[in-house]
Amino acid sequence: LINCTLQLLDCRYPQLKDDDLWNQLIGDVDYLRQLMLSLSDLNRCGHINLAPVNMNQMIRGIARQYLVLAQKEEKHLSVILQNELPVITCDELKIHQALVNLIKNAFEATKPWDTIEIFAKSTAQRLIIAIKDTGKGIPQDSLSKIFQPFVTQKQEGTGLGLSITKKIIEAHKGTIRVYSREGIGTKFIVSLPIVQK
Repeated sequence: LINCTLQLLDCRYPQLKDDDLWNQLIGDVDYLRQLMLSLSDLNRCGHINLAPVNMNQMIRGIARQYLVLAQKEEKHLSVILQNELPVITCDELKIHQALVNLIKNAFEATKPWDTIEIFAKSTAQRLIIAIKDTGKGIPQDSLSKIFQPFVTQKQEGTGLGLSITKKIIEAHKGTIRVYSREGIGTKFIVSLPIVQK
C-alpha cells in the first residue's frame, strides 16, 4: 500500500525524484519490504514438504547460478562433489534457500581473487555440505550469536538469513556448524539425514 501511494505521488509530482529525501524514502520502504518477507520466511521455515530430491542437480544448479557473478566479481568458485550424491528426502525449495543464503553470504564476505568452495559428500546415512570462503571472516565474539535473529555484520542486512537457514536445517533434523577466523575465512558445514524419519 505504501509503495502504491509512493508511485501515485511520483506520477503527480515527478520533481520528487530530484530530492535526496525521496530516494531515501524509496530505499527505506524497500528495506521494510525485505524485512517483512524475511520475517515471513522465518515464521514458515519450520513447515516442510518432503519429497525425493536429486542433490547433484540442486548443488550443480546453484553453482551455475553463481558462476556469472563469480566471473564478474573476479572470484574463484569451485564445486567438489566427492561422490555421486544420493537422492534425499527433503523440502527442495527450503534446502535450496538455505544453501543459497550461505553461498550469498560467502560472496558478500569476499573480495576479488578470493575463493568460494562448495563441497559435498555422503555417508551411509547423511549428506554433508560445506560452504567455505577465504573472505574477511567473522569476529570471534560474534560467532556464538550469528544464528540469532537480527544479528548481522552487514550494514544493510536484516540479520535474519542465518536464522532462517538454521531453522530450515533443524526442521530437516539436520545440523549446521560454523568455523571462522578473521582475515582467513569462514566455513559452514551442513549435515542432513538422507531419509527423514
